[in-house]
Amino acid sequence: MKIRKPKMRPITLVALSFVLIIGIGTGLLCIPFAVKGGSPDFLTALFTATSATCVTGHSVVDVYEYYTYFGQAVILVLIQIGGLGFITFISLLLLFVKKNVSISDKKLVMQSAGGLQRTGLKPLLKYIFIGTFSFEFAGALLLCISFIPEAGWLGIWLSVFTSISSFCNAGFALTGALDQSSLCGFASDPLVLIVVSLLIITGGLGFFVWYDIVDNKFRFSKFSLHSKITLCTTGILLASGWCLYMLFEWNNVGTIGDMNIADKIINCFFMAVTPRTAGFSSVDMAELSDGGYILTLALMFVGGGSGSTAGGIKITTLAVLMLTMITVSRRGKQVNVFKRSVEPNDVHSAVAIVMTYVMVTMLSIFIICGAESFASSGSVISIDIKSITFEVVSAITATGLSFGITPYLTIFSKIVLIMLMYFGRIGGYAMMLVFSENRRPPAATRITEHIMVG
Repeated sequence: MKIRKPKMRPITLVALSFVLIIGIGTGLLCIPFAVKGGSPDFLTALFTATSATCVTGHSVVDVYEYYTYFGQAVILVLIQIGGLGFITFISLLLLFVKKNVSISDKKLVMQSAGGLQRTGLKPLLKYIFIGTFSFEFAGALLLCISFIPEAGWLGIWLSVFTSISSFCNAGFALTGALDQSSLCGFASDPLVLIVVSLLIITGGLGFFVWYDIVDNKFRFSKFSLHSKITLCTTGILLASGWCLYMLFEWNNVGTIGDMNIADKIINCFFMAVTPRTAGFSSVDMAELSDGGYILTLALMFVGGGSGSTAGGIKITTLAVLMLTMITVSRRGKQVNVFKRSVEPNDVHSAVAIVMTYVMVTMLSIFIICGAESFASSGSVISIDIKSITFEVVSAITATGLSFGITPYLTIFSKIVLIMLMYFGRIGGYAMMLVFSENRRPPAATRITEHIMVG
Protein backbone atom coordinates (compact mmCIF):
# COMPACT_ATOMS: atom_id res chain seq x y z
CA MET A 1 0.00 0.00 0.00
CA LYS A 2 1.49 3.31 -1.07
CA ILE A 3 1.38 6.19 1.34
CA ARG A 4 0.44 9.41 -0.38
CA LYS A 5 2.69 12.26 0.58
CA PRO A 6 0.92 15.54 1.25
CA LYS A 7 1.44 17.97 -1.59
CA MET A 8 2.82 21.40 -0.81
CA ARG A 9 1.89 24.20 -3.17
CA PRO A 10 4.78 25.97 -4.90
CA ILE A 11 3.86 29.37 -3.46
CA THR A 12 3.93 27.82 0.02
CA LEU A 13 7.42 26.49 -0.67
CA VAL A 14 8.51 29.94 -1.77
CA ALA A 15 7.13 31.52 1.39
CA LEU A 16 8.82 28.90 3.56
CA SER A 17 12.09 29.29 1.66
CA PHE A 18 12.15 32.95 2.62
CA VAL A 19 11.66 31.99 6.25
CA LEU A 20 14.59 29.57 5.92
CA ILE A 21 16.82 32.22 4.32
CA ILE A 22 15.93 34.73 7.04
CA GLY A 23 16.70 32.12 9.69
CA ILE A 24 20.10 31.31 8.19
CA GLY A 25 20.90 35.00 7.80
CA THR A 26 19.92 35.68 11.42
CA GLY A 27 22.18 32.88 12.59
CA LEU A 28 25.14 34.18 10.62
CA LEU A 29 24.61 37.74 11.89
CA CYS A 30 24.51 36.38 15.45
CA ILE A 31 28.08 35.11 15.14
CA PRO A 32 30.37 37.38 17.22
CA PHE A 33 32.69 37.67 14.21
CA ALA A 34 29.87 39.45 12.34
CA VAL A 35 29.59 42.30 14.83
CA LYS A 36 32.31 44.86 15.50
CA GLY A 37 31.53 44.98 19.19
CA GLY A 38 31.68 41.19 19.42
CA SER A 39 28.31 41.04 21.21
CA PRO A 40 25.54 40.38 18.69
CA ASP A 41 21.91 41.01 19.59
CA PHE A 42 19.35 38.46 18.35
CA LEU A 43 16.53 40.93 17.64
CA THR A 44 18.90 43.24 15.75
CA ALA A 45 20.17 40.30 13.71
CA LEU A 46 16.62 39.09 12.98
CA PHE A 47 15.47 42.59 12.00
CA THR A 48 18.47 43.11 9.71
CA ALA A 49 18.23 39.66 8.11
CA THR A 50 14.51 40.12 7.44
CA SER A 51 15.04 43.60 6.03
CA ALA A 52 17.87 42.42 3.77
CA THR A 53 16.10 39.27 2.53
CA CYS A 54 12.89 41.20 1.92
CA VAL A 55 14.98 43.97 0.26
CA THR A 56 13.41 46.60 2.49
CA GLY A 57 16.32 48.63 3.85
CA HIS A 58 14.97 49.27 7.34
CA SER A 59 17.67 49.03 10.00
CA VAL A 60 17.88 49.58 13.73
CA VAL A 61 21.66 50.15 13.54
CA ASP A 62 24.16 51.75 11.19
CA VAL A 63 25.20 48.81 9.01
CA TYR A 64 28.81 49.93 8.55
CA GLU A 65 29.39 50.94 12.17
CA TYR A 66 27.72 47.87 13.69
CA TYR A 67 28.72 44.99 11.38
CA THR A 68 32.15 43.75 10.32
CA TYR A 69 33.02 43.11 6.68
CA PHE A 70 31.81 39.55 7.21
CA GLY A 71 28.46 40.81 8.52
CA GLN A 72 28.20 43.28 5.65
CA ALA A 73 28.91 40.49 3.15
CA VAL A 74 26.18 38.35 4.72
CA ILE A 75 23.75 41.25 4.35
CA LEU A 76 24.77 41.75 0.72
CA VAL A 77 24.20 38.05 -0.07
CA LEU A 78 20.79 38.21 1.60
CA ILE A 79 19.93 41.28 -0.50
CA GLN A 80 20.95 39.48 -3.70
CA ILE A 81 18.99 36.37 -2.78
CA GLY A 82 15.99 38.46 -1.78
CA GLY A 83 16.05 40.44 -5.01
CA LEU A 84 16.64 37.47 -7.30
CA GLY A 85 15.40 34.61 -5.22
CA PHE A 86 11.66 35.16 -5.34
CA ILE A 87 11.57 34.90 -9.13
CA THR A 88 14.25 32.25 -9.50
CA PHE A 89 12.69 30.07 -6.83
CA ILE A 90 9.36 30.22 -8.62
CA SER A 91 10.97 29.45 -11.96
CA LEU A 92 13.03 26.56 -10.65
CA LEU A 93 10.04 25.10 -8.85
CA LEU A 94 8.05 25.11 -12.07
CA LEU A 95 10.92 23.45 -13.91
CA PHE A 96 11.16 20.61 -11.41
CA VAL A 97 7.57 20.09 -10.28
CA LYS A 98 5.55 21.40 -13.20
CA LYS A 99 3.92 18.01 -13.77
CA ASN A 100 2.37 18.11 -10.31
CA VAL A 101 1.29 21.75 -10.31
CA SER A 102 -2.35 22.63 -10.84
CA ILE A 103 -3.42 25.13 -13.47
CA SER A 104 -4.39 27.66 -10.79
CA ASP A 105 -0.97 27.36 -9.15
CA LYS A 106 0.77 27.83 -12.50
CA LYS A 107 -1.28 30.95 -13.13
CA LEU A 108 -0.43 32.27 -9.68
CA VAL A 109 3.28 31.68 -10.19
CA MET A 110 3.21 33.21 -13.65
CA GLN A 111 1.40 36.27 -12.35
CA SER A 112 3.87 36.65 -9.48
CA ALA A 113 6.75 36.48 -11.94
CA GLY A 114 5.25 39.12 -14.18
CA GLY A 115 3.52 37.20 -16.94
CA LEU A 116 5.62 34.18 -17.83
CA GLN A 117 2.86 32.61 -19.90
CA ARG A 118 4.49 33.95 -23.08
CA THR A 119 8.00 33.07 -22.06
CA GLY A 120 9.95 29.88 -21.59
CA LEU A 121 11.35 29.52 -18.10
CA LYS A 122 14.89 28.59 -19.17
CA PRO A 123 15.37 31.63 -21.45
CA LEU A 124 13.94 33.86 -18.72
CA LEU A 125 16.35 32.48 -16.12
CA LYS A 126 19.22 33.26 -18.48
CA TYR A 127 18.01 36.84 -18.85
CA ILE A 128 17.58 37.17 -15.09
CA PHE A 129 21.13 36.11 -14.22
CA ILE A 130 22.96 37.74 -17.13
CA GLY A 131 20.93 40.94 -16.95
CA THR A 132 21.16 41.29 -13.18
CA PHE A 133 24.91 40.85 -12.87
CA SER A 134 25.58 42.99 -15.95
CA PHE A 135 23.60 45.92 -14.58
CA GLU A 136 25.11 45.56 -11.12
CA PHE A 137 28.67 45.35 -12.49
CA ALA A 138 28.18 48.41 -14.71
CA GLY A 139 26.62 50.33 -11.82
CA ALA A 140 29.51 49.46 -9.50
CA LEU A 141 32.08 50.66 -12.06
CA LEU A 142 30.33 54.01 -12.48
CA LEU A 143 29.88 54.51 -8.74
CA CYS A 144 33.60 53.92 -8.20
CA ILE A 145 34.22 57.24 -9.99
CA SER A 146 32.63 59.07 -7.05
CA PHE A 147 33.18 56.67 -4.15
CA ILE A 148 36.93 56.01 -4.55
CA PRO A 149 37.92 59.70 -4.27
CA GLU A 150 35.77 59.95 -1.13
CA ALA A 151 36.77 56.71 0.62
CA GLY A 152 39.94 55.46 -1.08
CA TRP A 153 40.07 51.75 -1.87
CA LEU A 154 37.13 51.23 0.50
CA GLY A 155 35.14 53.00 -2.21
CA ILE A 156 35.25 49.81 -4.32
CA TRP A 157 33.38 47.88 -1.63
CA LEU A 158 30.97 50.79 -1.14
CA SER A 159 30.32 50.88 -4.89
CA VAL A 160 29.62 47.14 -5.17
CA PHE A 161 27.37 47.17 -2.11
CA THR A 162 25.45 50.27 -3.27
CA SER A 163 25.04 48.96 -6.81
CA ILE A 164 23.57 45.62 -5.72
CA SER A 165 21.44 47.31 -3.07
CA SER A 166 20.14 49.77 -5.68
CA PHE A 167 19.31 47.21 -8.34
CA CYS A 168 17.58 44.97 -5.81
CA ASN A 169 15.65 48.01 -4.51
CA ALA A 170 16.98 47.30 -1.01
CA GLY A 171 18.10 50.74 0.15
CA PHE A 172 20.93 49.56 2.42
CA ALA A 173 23.99 51.80 2.36
CA LEU A 174 27.47 51.71 3.90
CA THR A 175 27.92 55.47 3.82
CA GLY A 176 28.32 55.38 7.59
CA ALA A 177 31.98 54.90 6.66
CA LEU A 178 31.86 58.51 5.45
CA ASP A 179 29.84 59.74 8.45
CA GLN A 180 26.81 60.16 6.20
CA SER A 181 23.21 59.04 6.29
CA SER A 182 22.15 57.07 3.19
CA LEU A 183 23.18 59.19 0.15
CA CYS A 184 22.64 62.61 1.74
CA GLY A 185 26.35 63.36 1.35
CA PHE A 186 26.03 62.92 -2.42
CA ALA A 187 23.07 65.26 -2.91
CA SER A 188 25.29 67.44 -5.12
CA ASP A 189 26.80 64.53 -7.05
CA PRO A 190 24.67 63.95 -10.18
CA LEU A 191 26.62 60.82 -11.16
CA VAL A 192 25.73 58.93 -7.98
CA LEU A 193 22.09 60.04 -8.00
CA ILE A 194 21.55 59.25 -11.68
CA VAL A 195 23.33 55.86 -11.61
CA VAL A 196 21.45 54.76 -8.48
CA SER A 197 18.17 55.99 -9.99
CA LEU A 198 18.70 54.04 -13.21
CA LEU A 199 19.57 50.88 -11.27
CA ILE A 200 16.43 51.25 -9.17
CA ILE A 201 14.21 51.81 -12.21
CA THR A 202 15.72 48.86 -14.07
CA GLY A 203 15.33 46.50 -11.13
CA GLY A 204 11.80 47.77 -10.50
CA LEU A 205 10.49 47.14 -14.02
CA GLY A 206 10.45 43.36 -13.69
CA PHE A 207 12.39 40.58 -15.34
CA PHE A 208 9.71 39.69 -17.84
CA VAL A 209 9.60 43.29 -19.09
CA TRP A 210 13.34 43.10 -19.90
CA TYR A 211 12.79 39.89 -21.79
CA ASP A 212 9.87 41.36 -23.68
CA ILE A 213 11.84 44.48 -24.65
CA VAL A 214 14.88 42.56 -25.89
CA ASP A 215 12.92 39.74 -27.50
CA ASN A 216 10.81 42.20 -29.49
CA LYS A 217 13.79 44.44 -30.31
CA PHE A 218 12.38 47.54 -28.56
CA ARG A 219 9.24 47.60 -30.76
CA PHE A 220 6.54 48.85 -28.40
CA SER A 221 3.69 47.58 -30.59
CA LYS A 222 4.96 44.02 -30.17
CA PHE A 223 5.15 44.14 -26.37
CA SER A 224 2.73 42.20 -24.21
CA LEU A 225 -0.08 44.08 -22.48
CA HIS A 226 1.72 43.62 -19.16
CA SER A 227 4.90 45.28 -20.47
CA LYS A 228 2.99 48.14 -22.09
CA ILE A 229 1.08 48.94 -18.92
CA THR A 230 4.21 48.61 -16.77
CA LEU A 231 6.31 50.93 -18.93
CA CYS A 232 3.59 53.55 -19.43
CA THR A 233 2.53 53.63 -15.78
CA THR A 234 6.17 53.81 -14.65
CA GLY A 235 6.75 56.78 -16.94
CA ILE A 236 3.62 58.56 -15.71
CA LEU A 237 4.49 58.01 -12.03
CA LEU A 238 8.09 59.17 -12.51
CA ALA A 239 7.11 62.29 -14.44
CA SER A 240 4.25 63.28 -12.14
CA GLY A 241 6.27 62.52 -8.99
CA TRP A 242 9.21 64.55 -10.31
CA CYS A 243 7.01 67.58 -11.02
CA LEU A 244 5.11 67.35 -7.73
CA TYR A 245 8.29 67.10 -5.64
CA MET A 246 9.59 70.24 -7.35
CA LEU A 247 6.29 71.94 -6.52
CA PHE A 248 6.20 70.84 -2.87
CA GLU A 249 9.91 70.99 -1.94
CA TRP A 250 11.38 73.75 -4.12
CA ASN A 251 11.52 76.32 -1.29
CA ASN A 252 11.72 73.87 1.63
CA VAL A 253 15.08 74.63 3.29
CA GLY A 254 14.82 71.37 5.23
CA THR A 255 15.22 69.37 2.01
CA ILE A 256 16.30 71.09 -1.25
CA GLY A 257 15.50 74.76 -0.60
CA ASP A 258 19.14 75.83 -0.28
CA MET A 259 20.40 73.92 -3.34
CA ASN A 260 21.11 75.42 -6.75
CA ILE A 261 18.60 74.88 -9.55
CA ALA A 262 20.42 71.93 -11.15
CA ASP A 263 20.75 70.08 -7.83
CA LYS A 264 17.09 70.76 -7.04
CA ILE A 265 15.98 69.22 -10.33
CA ILE A 266 18.19 66.12 -9.97
CA ASN A 267 17.27 65.57 -6.32
CA CYS A 268 13.56 65.85 -7.09
CA PHE A 269 13.96 63.19 -9.77
CA PHE A 270 15.85 61.02 -7.27
CA MET A 271 13.07 61.57 -4.72
CA ALA A 272 10.49 60.46 -7.32
CA VAL A 273 12.44 57.23 -7.96
CA THR A 274 13.47 55.98 -4.51
CA PRO A 275 10.06 55.57 -2.85
CA ARG A 276 9.26 52.86 -5.46
CA THR A 277 10.73 51.05 -3.50
CA ALA A 278 14.46 51.50 -2.93
CA GLY A 279 14.72 53.40 0.32
CA PHE A 280 17.73 55.57 -0.48
CA SER A 281 17.49 59.25 0.42
CA SER A 282 19.49 62.32 -0.53
CA VAL A 283 17.62 64.57 1.93
CA ASP A 284 16.26 64.21 5.46
CA MET A 285 12.86 62.55 4.97
CA ALA A 286 11.64 63.87 8.32
CA GLU A 287 11.90 67.40 6.90
CA LEU A 288 9.53 66.79 3.98
CA SER A 289 6.69 69.25 3.51
CA ASP A 290 3.16 68.00 4.10
CA GLY A 291 2.64 67.64 0.36
CA GLY A 292 5.94 65.81 -0.06
CA TYR A 293 5.06 63.52 2.84
CA ILE A 294 1.72 62.49 1.32
CA LEU A 295 3.31 62.06 -2.11
CA THR A 296 6.03 59.82 -0.66
CA LEU A 297 3.44 57.66 1.10
CA ALA A 298 1.52 57.28 -2.16
CA LEU A 299 4.60 56.33 -4.19
CA MET A 300 5.73 53.85 -1.54
CA PHE A 301 2.30 52.24 -1.47
CA VAL A 302 2.26 51.76 -5.25
CA GLY A 303 5.80 50.37 -5.50
CA GLY A 304 7.31 48.90 -8.67
CA GLY A 305 6.49 46.35 -11.33
CA SER A 306 5.12 42.84 -10.83
CA GLY A 307 7.81 40.18 -10.87
CA SER A 308 10.49 42.74 -10.03
CA THR A 309 12.77 43.41 -7.07
CA ALA A 310 10.38 46.11 -5.85
CA GLY A 311 7.52 45.89 -3.36
CA GLY A 312 4.21 47.70 -2.93
CA ILE A 313 0.86 46.83 -4.48
CA LYS A 314 2.64 47.07 -7.89
CA ILE A 315 2.05 49.57 -10.66
CA THR A 316 0.01 47.15 -12.77
CA THR A 317 -2.42 46.79 -9.86
CA LEU A 318 -2.82 50.58 -9.75
CA ALA A 319 -3.26 50.73 -13.52
CA VAL A 320 -5.97 48.06 -13.50
CA LEU A 321 -7.87 49.86 -10.75
CA MET A 322 -7.65 53.21 -12.53
CA LEU A 323 -8.76 51.67 -15.82
CA THR A 324 -11.64 49.95 -14.02
CA MET A 325 -12.72 53.26 -12.49
CA ILE A 326 -12.71 54.89 -15.95
CA THR A 327 -14.65 51.96 -17.41
CA VAL A 328 -17.31 52.10 -14.69
CA SER A 329 -17.69 55.88 -15.06
CA ARG A 330 -18.34 55.35 -18.76
CA ARG A 331 -20.75 52.46 -18.03
CA GLY A 332 -18.53 50.08 -19.94
CA LYS A 333 -18.65 46.30 -19.51
CA GLN A 334 -15.00 45.49 -20.29
CA VAL A 335 -11.78 47.09 -19.10
CA ASN A 336 -10.01 47.87 -22.37
CA VAL A 337 -6.53 49.28 -22.99
CA PHE A 338 -4.09 49.08 -25.93
CA LYS A 339 -6.74 47.27 -28.02
CA ARG A 340 -6.91 44.48 -25.45
CA SER A 341 -9.35 43.59 -22.69
CA VAL A 342 -8.23 42.96 -19.12
CA GLU A 343 -9.40 39.66 -17.64
CA PRO A 344 -12.15 40.08 -14.98
CA ASN A 345 -10.14 37.89 -12.59
CA ASP A 346 -7.26 40.38 -12.78
CA VAL A 347 -9.63 43.16 -11.74
CA HIS A 348 -10.84 41.10 -8.78
CA SER A 349 -7.25 40.31 -7.80
CA ALA A 350 -6.29 43.99 -7.95
CA VAL A 351 -9.13 44.93 -5.62
CA ALA A 352 -8.21 42.10 -3.21
CA ILE A 353 -4.54 43.11 -3.16
CA VAL A 354 -5.24 46.77 -2.43
CA MET A 355 -7.79 46.02 0.28
CA THR A 356 -5.42 43.54 1.93
CA TYR A 357 -2.60 46.08 2.03
CA VAL A 358 -4.89 48.84 3.28
CA MET A 359 -6.35 46.74 6.09
CA VAL A 360 -3.00 45.32 7.22
CA THR A 361 -1.45 48.82 7.11
CA MET A 362 -4.23 50.39 9.19
CA LEU A 363 -4.21 47.56 11.72
CA SER A 364 -0.43 47.79 12.09
CA ILE A 365 -0.58 51.54 12.64
CA PHE A 366 -3.15 51.05 15.41
CA ILE A 367 -1.09 48.30 17.05
CA ILE A 368 2.19 50.25 17.00
CA CYS A 369 0.49 53.43 18.21
CA GLY A 370 -0.91 51.46 21.13
CA ALA A 371 2.44 49.82 21.90
CA GLU A 372 4.35 53.09 21.76
CA SER A 373 1.81 54.94 23.93
CA PHE A 374 2.76 52.71 26.87
CA ALA A 375 6.46 53.44 26.38
CA SER A 376 6.17 57.13 25.48
CA SER A 377 7.40 58.32 28.84
CA GLY A 378 10.77 56.61 28.37
CA SER A 379 11.20 57.34 24.67
CA VAL A 380 14.35 59.18 23.59
CA ILE A 381 12.61 61.00 20.75
CA SER A 382 9.05 62.03 19.98
CA ILE A 383 7.18 59.26 18.16
CA ASP A 384 3.91 60.49 16.65
CA ILE A 385 1.25 59.12 14.30
CA LYS A 386 2.91 60.77 11.30
CA SER A 387 6.24 59.01 11.79
CA ILE A 388 4.60 55.70 12.72
CA THR A 389 2.49 55.77 9.55
CA PHE A 390 5.60 56.46 7.49
CA GLU A 391 7.49 53.53 9.06
CA VAL A 392 4.58 51.11 8.63
CA VAL A 393 3.95 51.99 4.97
CA SER A 394 7.70 51.84 4.30
CA ALA A 395 7.92 48.37 5.88
CA ILE A 396 4.91 46.74 4.24
CA THR A 397 5.90 48.09 0.81
CA ALA A 398 9.53 46.96 1.26
CA THR A 399 10.78 50.51 0.77
CA GLY A 400 13.02 51.23 3.75
CA LEU A 401 12.68 55.02 3.92
CA SER A 402 12.52 56.18 7.51
CA PHE A 403 11.97 59.15 9.78
CA GLY A 404 14.74 57.74 11.97
CA ILE A 405 12.49 56.38 14.72
CA THR A 406 13.06 52.66 14.05
CA PRO A 407 15.92 52.19 16.58
CA TYR A 408 13.80 53.81 19.30
CA LEU A 409 10.70 51.68 18.87
CA THR A 410 9.74 49.07 21.45
CA ILE A 411 10.62 45.42 20.92
CA PHE A 412 6.97 44.65 20.18
CA SER A 413 6.79 47.35 17.50
CA LYS A 414 9.99 46.08 15.89
CA ILE A 415 8.50 42.59 15.71
CA VAL A 416 5.44 44.05 13.99
CA LEU A 417 7.71 45.73 11.44
CA ILE A 418 9.54 42.42 10.86
CA MET A 419 6.24 40.74 10.08
CA LEU A 420 5.24 43.60 7.78
CA MET A 421 8.51 43.38 5.83
CA TYR A 422 7.99 39.66 5.28
CA PHE A 423 4.37 40.18 4.28
CA GLY A 424 5.34 42.97 1.89
CA ARG A 425 8.00 40.89 0.11
CA ILE A 426 5.89 37.78 -0.36
CA GLY A 427 2.95 39.91 -1.45
CA GLY A 428 -0.58 40.26 -0.17
CA TYR A 429 -2.14 38.18 -2.94
CA ALA A 430 0.36 35.36 -2.55
CA MET A 431 0.02 35.40 1.24
CA MET A 432 -3.74 34.97 0.99
CA LEU A 433 -3.26 31.95 -1.28
CA VAL A 434 -0.66 30.42 1.05
CA PHE A 435 -3.21 30.13 3.83
CA SER A 436 -6.27 29.54 1.65
CA GLU A 437 -7.76 26.15 0.90
CA ASN A 438 -8.38 24.72 -2.55
CA ARG A 439 -12.14 24.90 -2.54
CA ARG A 440 -14.23 23.51 -5.34
CA PRO A 441 -16.60 25.93 -7.06
CA PRO A 442 -20.29 25.45 -6.23
CA ALA A 443 -22.11 22.94 -8.39
CA ALA A 444 -24.92 25.40 -9.13
CA THR A 445 -24.63 28.99 -10.25
CA ARG A 446 -26.20 31.36 -7.74
CA ILE A 447 -28.92 33.83 -8.67
CA THR A 448 -27.51 37.35 -8.95
CA GLU A 449 -29.08 40.26 -7.14
CA HIS A 450 -28.16 43.95 -7.15
CA ILE A 451 -27.21 45.82 -3.99
CA MET A 452 -26.86 49.55 -3.40
CA VAL A 453 -23.23 50.71 -3.33
CA GLY A 454 -21.75 54.17 -3.04
